[in-house]
Amino acid sequence: MKSIFFLITTSLLFISVTNLYAQDENKKLYTRAGFKFGANYANIAGDIKNTDARVRMHLGAVIEFPVSQRFFLQAEVLYSAQGYRFKEEGVENKISLNYLALPVIAKYYFADRFSLETGPQFATLANAAESAKDTPDEFFDAFSDFDFSWNFGAGYKLESGLFFQLRYNLGLTNINSLDTSDINFNHSVAQLSVGYLFKTKNNRRQNEGL
Repeated sequence: MKSIFFLITTSLLFISVTNLYAQDENKKLYTRAGFKFGANYANIAGDIKNTDARVRMHLGAVIEFPVSQRFFLQAEVLYSAQGYRFKEEGVENKISLNYLALPVIAKYYFADRFSLETGPQFATLANAAESAKDTPDEFFDAFSDFDFSWNFGAGYKLESGLFFQLRYNLGLTNINSLDTSDINFNHSVAQLSVGYLFKTKNNRRQNEGL
C-alpha cells in the first residue's frame, strides 16, 4: 500500500514539474533595456584594518538578453560611488572612490520570477576625494585606475519589468597604486537595487502579433 501511494505521489509530482516546464517553453522571450539605481554599503578589505563602511549610491543603464527560457545575460553601465571611512587622531575621514563600472551578469531563473546571478565587473576610477582636508591633486594617483571584481547575488523580476536585486561585489585587484607602499586592499561592496526593464519596439510588435 505504501509503495502504491509513493508511486502515485511521485507520478503526480513528475507530471506537475513537466507541466510547469512546458508552460515555461510557451513563454515569449524579450530583450529588455532599462535602468537601475540603489544603495552601496561600501568598505575595503585587506591589509588596512579598522575601517568602517559608507552608505553610498549607484545608478545606470541595464540591458537583459535571453539565452534560453531560464538563462539570461544582463549588461550594465553604472556610476558607482564607493569608498570607506576611518578615524585618524580622533578625526573621521571619509574616502570617496567613484567608478564607471561595466558588470556582465549571468542570470538563472530557478523559479518563475526569482534568479541567481553572478559575473565579472570591470571599472575605471572617475574621481577620488577625502573629507578630512582639501584633497591634493596627487590623492587620485594613490589609487589604481582600474578595478576588477566579481558579483554574486539574487534578483526578483515582475512581468511588468520592475525588478529588485541584492548583490555582493568582491574586489579582486589591489587598488593601492603607490610604489612606496606594499599594502594591499580591495573593494567590498554590498548593493541593493531597484530598476525597470522596458520591452523593445520589436518585442511589443511580436507580443501584439504584428
